[in-house]
Amino acid sequence: MKRRIFLTLALIVTLLPMAGLANAAPPAQEEVTYTVQKDDNLWLLAEKYLGSGPAYRAIVMATNAKHEEDETFAQIVNPNIIQPGWKVLIPAPAEAEELVAAAKPTIVLAMDTDIDHIEVMQFRSLGAYDATANLYEPLIAQVLVPGEEGEFIGLNEFEGAVAESFEVSDDGTVFTFHLRKDAKFADGTPITAHDYKYTFDRAMMGPGYIALLTPFMALDSPDMVEALDDYTLQVTTSRPAALTETIIAFQVFGAVSKATADAHATDDDPWADEWHHTNSNSSGPYVITEWKSGTEYFFSPNPNYWRGPDWFQNSGVVFRVVPDAATREQLLRAGDVDVALGIPFSDLDNLAADPNITIHAIPTTRLYHLGMNLNSPPFDDKRVRQAISMAVPYKAIFENVVYGYGLLPTSPIPEGMEGHTDEFYTYEEVNLDDARALLADAGYPDGFAVEVTVPQEDQTRVDAATWVQAGLAEIGIDVTINAVPTAEFSGLINSHELPFFIQEWYSWGNDPFYQLTWNFKCGSFPNFVNYCNEELDQIIEDGTFSRDPEERAQLASRAQEILADAAVWAYLYQPAWIVATRSDVAGIALYHDLTLRYAFLGKQ
Repeated sequence: MKRRIFLTLALIVTLLPMAGLANAAPPAQEEVTYTVQKDDNLWLLAEKYLGSGPAYRAIVMATNAKHEEDETFAQIVNPNIIQPGWKVLIPAPAEAEELVAAAKPTIVLAMDTDIDHIEVMQFRSLGAYDATANLYEPLIAQVLVPGEEGEFIGLNEFEGAVAESFEVSDDGTVFTFHLRKDAKFADGTPITAHDYKYTFDRAMMGPGYIALLTPFMALDSPDMVEALDDYTLQVTTSRPAALTETIIAFQVFGAVSKATADAHATDDDPWADEWHHTNSNSSGPYVITEWKSGTEYFFSPNPNYWRGPDWFQNSGVVFRVVPDAATREQLLRAGDVDVALGIPFSDLDNLAADPNITIHAIPTTRLYHLGMNLNSPPFDDKRVRQAISMAVPYKAIFENVVYGYGLLPTSPIPEGMEGHTDEFYTYEEVNLDDARALLADAGYPDGFAVEVTVPQEDQTRVDAATWVQAGLAEIGIDVTINAVPTAEFSGLINSHELPFFIQEWYSWGNDPFYQLTWNFKCGSFPNFVNYCNEELDQIIEDGTFSRDPEERAQLASRAQEILADAAVWAYLYQPAWIVATRSDVAGIALYHDLTLRYAFLGKQ
């Protein structure tokens, strides 16, 4: 069966279930047990026995249901692939009609990003993080609760996923996970503690960036993770750490099959990194059954997923790559897609006026800021940084760049993150007189000229830069906007030499000391303003390795006081996570990683 045919007809089945099937059915009216022959495909079998090619889905459903009681019948994971000798069940036409009529919907996404690869332990595109979130299942997961607008919101609390239960020692250093014995990979093999031991080994010793995360758990060596038996995993840390459960719940610690990895490993690639770039033996709820790079991907429910078929709210998800925002909006308005991401803030009010469309604006802790590099004069002078912070027109940026969708940030620990306070924020209103006085005191009574650099593809940052330009002109600072391609921007900012720029940061862990470590700790790679303060470093260290909420709150407060005085960031906007859907779509779930969890998506 050709790939393009499958994707198109999967939608036809959903939209026009079994139209005219009974009238077109062949003479045989009873179910048929059929042995697959060479050159067979499900579409042709459905045409022959059910009178309608789109009815192939009924064969898939009937066969997989029969497999549950009789394993001599095939389990069909990918409808495009059936093998000679497989035994399949072709239902009677009337039953087939009922099966397809009762089938769950196919959800179509219009995405603003492609999937570059699905190696879970390597940096990848945002679309690829979306994919891997649905392919890999960690030991534990965030607890979800219903939000005010019907979305599901993840808490900083955790429950078992592949681990049916887990215990933490009184001193917070020993974590014991008891795995479900019915959890399986997509190929039907059991998920064991040995697979999670391999996953941790791969994270700490293999390719990728995950070894950067394990220090936050006080996990110093792979030997600190042990498979006590097939279904018990124990993690022992060198000291108590606040983020241990949080990071273990990250998608990047989803189970990787050791047997599958070993089968595809080579001397040059002992961790099977290359194979995992385009393949997975899924431990999560979905498998990718169609891969059309740059255009479309199809995610099918994993038939071996431990939660079972009733948990899925859809029969599959189409991930459609639609780079142009106007096209994504048109497809959503027309009902050709169910969900659209990457809609410009400037279009949201207009789109929300359509009764067939719902805008989900979910608060997040993503923070956009104006960065001032302490290694680049005049930003080495705190008075200059404070003057700029006084002159930026924050409210105008909020109203004209993100159009009110989000929050006005007041701290490097954003609202919605543990420990946030606005106690030390003093820039609610523009204060040009005090800003001019600070500049004069710093030796710049007539201001100075400076270039602010932004990625040209991010229109919100380009727009924000124009408001920064206008605001700073009021105190004599002549700002030139340098909008460069994103790849060039990344190279420039990674050099740590950009003097003045607009950057964004989002912490998966939603933890204040995780946030502060990356952005302000001496020598941290993403500390692009080159700030260094020994007292702050000690606060970060103490907070990271404390599990005492009261102590952490006091430490977070002092950190914010220090950074408010330093004024190395001017906080511009804290945008909401925007998901635009057709109004009959339900099941938007927000985890720490801001990726869609497809299994929740359904229709009311």
